[in-house]
Formats: sequence, structure tokens, C-alpha cells
Amino acid sequence: MSDTIPAPTQFAPEAYRADNPAAIVRAYPFATLTTATEQGIYATQTPIFFEHDQDETTLIGHLARRNPHAAALTDGQHALILFTGPHAYVSGRWYKEKPQVPTWAYVSAQARGTLEVIDDEADKLTVLRRSTEMMEPQDGTGWTLESAPAGRIETLLPMIRAFRIRLDKLEGVTKLTQTHPRPYQLRVAAEMEKCLETRPMARMIKDLPDTV
Repeated sequence: MSDTIPAPTQFAPEAYRADNPAAIVRAYPFATLTTATEQGIYATQTPIFFEHDQDETTLIGHLARRNPHAAALTDGQHALILFTGPHAYVSGRWYKEKPQVPTWAYVSAQARGTLEVIDDEADKLTVLRRSTEMMEPQDGTGWTLESAPAGRIETLLPMIRAFRIRLDKLEGVTKLTQTHPRPYQLRVAAEMEKCLETRPMARMIKDLPDTV
């Protein structure tokens, strides 16, 4: 038996491997940034976005400077970012044709890359502008940085630390009962529709192609 440790990767059986992990990043940008130092592993939940619309090679975000994680960020540091989409428990009771055990349906993506600290005021402002543009309507009705009270943004800039992550790997998982027959998928979706919190997952399962 080989003692070689494989390179880090997201566990994704072939049937559940996401065809478009970047779409998961765009749909669920409230992510978990994780980095490691000699003191330990840091993890912070924060919105993280692709830096450019047509480029899926860099991510940007920011942390509150008073967060200890912000001080632990360094140029060249390895980073793992977790993007979590809808998820739901699947009860063993929902299997009718043959007994099964419970499982979990979920959507997620993992991005790995090298971190670059952004401390320049103008560059931090660009990160904030990009973050706002990604979340606000772009029809002229959305909030912009110019909507803030005079001087407010300038006051806040020293209180944040921004970052860029140049990606080495982007992977995703969509575990949506794809390996089961269509009648079972629809039965699972029907059960999930009974609960408001799991309806997004129910819609994803109902939208699966009938290929099993």
C-alpha cells in the first residue's frame, strides 16, 4: 500500500461532480475563507467574488481589520475558500423500492489558490465597489458607494483588509440523487417541498434530466 498522500481536492464522486463550479461561486458568494499559520487555522465567513466578469482565475474579498484573521493574511499564503449552496437531509423513509440509509443532498464548491494582501486604499476601494456591484441591481436603482454619507467610505477603508486569491483549482459538487431512478427523485423532491427551507433543493432535484 502506497504511503503517498494525494494533493488536496474536493471529494466529488463522478456522478456528483459539478460541470460548472464557477456558477456555484456566483450563486452563493457568502463563503468561508480558510488559511493556516504556525499559530493555527483561521476561518472567516465573508462574501467573496470573482474579480472580473469574464475571468474565473481570481477572487477578491475583504475582512474587518479588527478580525485576528486579517492580521494573519500574508502574501503567498495558501487559501481554501468554501462556497456552500442549498443542502437538505434525505430520510431513509423516502426509499420505497428497497431499504436504504439516510443521506444528505447538497451543492458546494471549493476554490484553492495563493493569497495576495491588498492594503492600498485605492485598491481596497475597488474591491468594495466590485462587491457592491455584484449584489445591487444594475438598473440605476441600486445602492452605490457614492450613496454613502460624505466621508463614510474614507473612514471605513482603514478598518478593512482586502485580499485577492489567484486560483490554482476550482471544484464543485452537486449531490442531488442523480444515481437514483426518476420516480425516487420526484418523491424526494415532494418531501422536501413540504419544508420552506428545503424547497430550493427540491427545485434543483425536479430540474434534473431524466437519465437514470
